Amino acid sequence: MKKIIIKTLKLKEMLNNVKNAVSKDERRPAFGGILLEATGKRLTMTACDGYKLFTSSCELLEGSNFSIISPVFNIFGDLKENTIIEIDNEEEFITFDFGNVKISYKIIKDNFIEWRKLLERKEEFSIRFNPKFLKQALTNTNGAIEMFFAGDRDAVIIKEIEKENNQKYILPIAKPK
Repeated sequence: MKKIIIKTLKLKEMLNNVKNAVSKDERRPAFGGILLEATGKRLTMTACDGYKLFTSSCELLEGSNFSIISPVFNIFGDLKENTIIEIDNEEEFITFDFGNVKISYKIIKDNFIEWRKLLERKEEFSIRFNPKFLKQALTNTNGAIEMFFAGDRDAVIIKEIEKENNQKYILPIAKPK
């Protein structure tokens, strides 16, 4: 049996970070779950719906190595400070022990995409900006947007592409430290 121990609040935060990238399409089983990868003292959760990919990771208190696709799970009950996650020897079931609630799910048997390759940097171009400004700009949009980069040190321009009034939002870029 493989077992990891993680702070429950960290697990909850990671789940919230990735669950919006889980697909509802039942024809693609791997995209309907969350890839859990425990290596050394780290847990990484990754979800992909075929269009967007979200990943999150944190330190474990204790851990075995494994890589499985778990169905989306809920965290509830009178939670303990730490959660124990166990994978049975046949890698058929994953069990979450939250304290007074213990839930088992059947592991999804499918191949997840090689997501790390998608995050490899091809070119050295990056921008920094305040996420609060981006959230404010996106809150005012209803359709698809385009992002234009006015140089690598000036501004990001967000433009709605399917609106008659052609709204634009300009976000200042933070200077590198």
